[in-house]
Amino acid sequence: MKGNKPMLLLGVLVVLVGIYLVVKFTDSSGRSKSFRSELVSVNDEAVTKLEIMSPSDTTVLEKNGESWKVNGKYVADPATVSTALKTLQLIKPSRLASRSEDSWKDFQVDNTGTRVVAYEGGDKTLDIILGRFDMEGQRSFYSYVRLSKESDVYVAKDFMKMSISTGSKAYRNDDILKVNKDSLMAIQFNYPDSAFSLTKTENQWLVDDMPADSAAVAGYLNGLRFVTSRNFVDNPDAPAVYNVVYETASGEQQLTAHSGGGLSSSSNKNEYWVDPSTGEKIFKSKAHFLGQ
Repeated sequence: MKGNKPMLLLGVLVVLVGIYLVVKFTDSSGRSKSFRSELVSVNDEAVTKLEIMSPSDTTVLEKNGESWKVNGKYVADPATVSTALKTLQLIKPSRLASRSEDSWKDFQVDNTGTRVVAYEGGDKTLDIILGRFDMEGQRSFYSYVRLSKESDVYVAKDFMKMSISTGSKAYRNDDILKVNKDSLMAIQFNYPDSAFSLTKTENQWLVDDMPADSAAVAGYLNGLRFVTSRNFVDNPDAPAVYNVVYETASGEQQLTAHSGGGLSSSSNKNEYWVDPSTGEKIFKSKAHFLGQ
């Protein structure tokens, strides 16, 4: 028996080595090959359609010539769409988080995540689920992501899931007014019971023929640079009640208040808003500009 012991140990060793080699060159090799170094490969110039699906909303962006439509109905802000496409390209897998479907719920890469599908013509070039966002310390952040047809969950370092907006309002053109205050020559306020104008002279602004309060005018003009709102509503075709006309050397822009509290803009004719805070910012009284 003692003489057979070395042979027995040798046999056990051979079996163990064999198991190791099988695992190394089949299972492990196959697993390493399946790790993706790239998840997103889209040409943002070639994308013609983008679907962004969250648990509560589905947004479809479609390219029509050089412009984009939101859900086939609204005009999209091209800069917002372009930013979304470029942001998707920031998704880089830094490590594998899981290979098990059982982990999907925890990492929120199941139906609780945000699914993004991109098309280039008739070809689907991306189908990815953006999951849970997390932080490491105060400066490092990442999100969990998964290609929808695969079970592997990846960590995408330096990517924020929230950087891909959900909801159709996020992609609609929300510009109400864009005025360069330095190019303004006059502003006409046309109200039902009165009208007055702010006119720029060489040295100051006048309210009709009276010197305007400089602080009041400066505060008003500073608020005109970017007037935006996502408080969109369907246009009820309500009658106009009053308006403000901004005159520049290159033309006019007009903002109109309608009955029922709606707002329309000559510089963005495709949208209609109900936004009291914007109305309060734009429609000022004559007394306001006189500092009264």
